[in-house]
Amino acid sequence: MKQITIILCLLLAGHFSFSQERTEIGITAEGAWFMPYRTEIPYTANDWATKNGFGAGVGVYASHNLLWRVSADIGIIYRYKQMQQHYSVYSQTTEGYSQYPYEPGHSSSENETVKIEGWDKLPMHYVVVPLHLQLLIGKNLFVKGGFETSWLLNYDIVNEKPEFNWVIGFGSQKYKLKWSVNYIRGFKEQGFAQKDIKPDGRFKGSINRNNMLQLKLSYPIGQLKF
Repeated sequence: MKQITIILCLLLAGHFSFSQERTEIGITAEGAWFMPYRTEIPYTANDWATKNGFGAGVGVYASHNLLWRVSADIGIIYRYKQMQQHYSVYSQTTEGYSQYPYEPGHSSSENETVKIEGWDKLPMHYVVVPLHLQLLIGKNLFVKGGFETSWLLNYDIVNEKPEFNWVIGFGSQKYKLKWSVNYIRGFKEQGFAQKDIKPDGRFKGSINRNNMLQLKLSYPIGQLKF
């Protein structure tokens, strides 16, 4: 997937460079509903429960007509996403103080095992490079599809870097302000965490697959001719 994305970006950049047609440049803004997806493990399903969150982003793009009614765009975006994940840990209290984490099998008449649970807020900051193809299917309507390459910036441990998503959607370009509704899905599950250990002995992080419904706005600010 990484090699395919790099090749497509190079081909698109080459076409932009050698074509005599103008390339539109503009700004984008997005809002999204983030619905993290994970393959549940039955005996830990409750401990890995998640809550949906919102996403937002801003960026710039370049769009170029390739042939007939097909155009391509590439850009760079800052994206923010947030979710919540349930956690539960066991604390062993002894004479008024707690020992973390609880060690199974260690017991005493003076010890009491207490389950501590709650919800972690997990903010995520990304740099995203989208690559889309757009097909005009009517006077004002279009469909689109493509890929995104994204880098998660604010966690110490990230198992997929970069992360790849696929995108499908539809929209309108009747006026200068274009809009599109897109579905974005990750190819793989993404695991991330902070190195710092919390006082209760747990790491703050998650494993999930990107799953988003996005509203995207684009506005042209000029044209370039190479």
